[in-house]
Amino acid sequence: MNRTAATTAVAAGLCLSLTGCLEGAPTLELPGYVEADITAVATPVAGTLQQMQVKEGQLVKPGDLLYVLESAQEEAKLAEAQAVKAQAAAQSRNLSKGARAAEIEQLRAKVRYAEAQLEQARTQLRRTEQLRNNGFVSDIQSLQERTQVQLAQAQVEDANAALRTAQQAAREDERAAADAGVDAAAAGVAQVEWLLKQKQVTAPVAGVVQELYVRQGEYAQPGATTMTILHSDTLRVRFFVPNDLRPQYLPGAKVKVSISGCDTPLEATITRVSARPEYTQPMMFSQDLRDRLSFLTEARLAASSTCTAPPGTPVGVLVPQQGKQAS
Repeated sequence: MNRTAATTAVAAGLCLSLTGCLEGAPTLELPGYVEADITAVATPVAGTLQQMQVKEGQLVKPGDLLYVLESAQEEAKLAEAQAVKAQAAAQSRNLSKGARAAEIEQLRAKVRYAEAQLEQARTQLRRTEQLRNNGFVSDIQSLQERTQVQLAQAQVEDANAALRTAQQAAREDERAAADAGVDAAAAGVAQVEWLLKQKQVTAPVAGVVQELYVRQGEYAQPGATTMTILHSDTLRVRFFVPNDLRPQYLPGAKVKVSISGCDTPLEATITRVSARPEYTQPMMFSQDLRDRLSFLTEARLAASSTCTAPPGTPVGVLVPQQGKQAS
């Protein structure tokens, strides 16, 4: 079989195996199927599906709420974490300032009392010194009075020190520890808030909800697919182009796609042609049948197409007649 005969056999095979061959003016179609980008939505955490906000076939936008998992336990943990944070913040504020006004006034009263005791001890010492000079009091009693003055003076110093301490804030290390406690409590709140947010799953992409795998009331395992979303404007056709027709189907070329149920062929733009050929017949090593080599080709359907088909739908890509290009 020579090259002309082989090419004729390929064309005849296409005409017999594909649709659209008419007597006198055969219109060949390359078989293919519709494909699209699909995102599988998985639940990040485990939980019972409490509210399903979408249904199959519904159009969603990025950020739209898809479903809500039961979160009573997380809400309780959040309330607990917020209480711990408030307690830590109050303790930090308390250490950053002195004692209360009533406590300060009480310490000032102790200072005044100690000062009065000191003045009384000094007065008694002066009298004792006069009596000792006149010979009425012994030196031992005068020494005892001096000791009482020293004790009273020490009490005054102690009361003043307590007052100064109460008027000042806590030590630097204590305040640093309190501030660290506030930060730790805030981190605990943020962690629970993040976990609570995971219970509300939103759409990651724009598209159409294709299929639901978990229904309301069912338990969703972490990482398990709950639904799939078909990306908007990602419908494309995958088909195989024979080697002898490959120059007509390069990236950027326009093709016509025949879909059952659509009144007119849809337009698509070729976006990719595989660089690796594939054989479609067991006689692939015959040099005369090299035109049976085929190349996987993808063409994106026009976004304005009014007639579409779901992924997996078989279609046919029209082969323009000799001397004509697809437009």
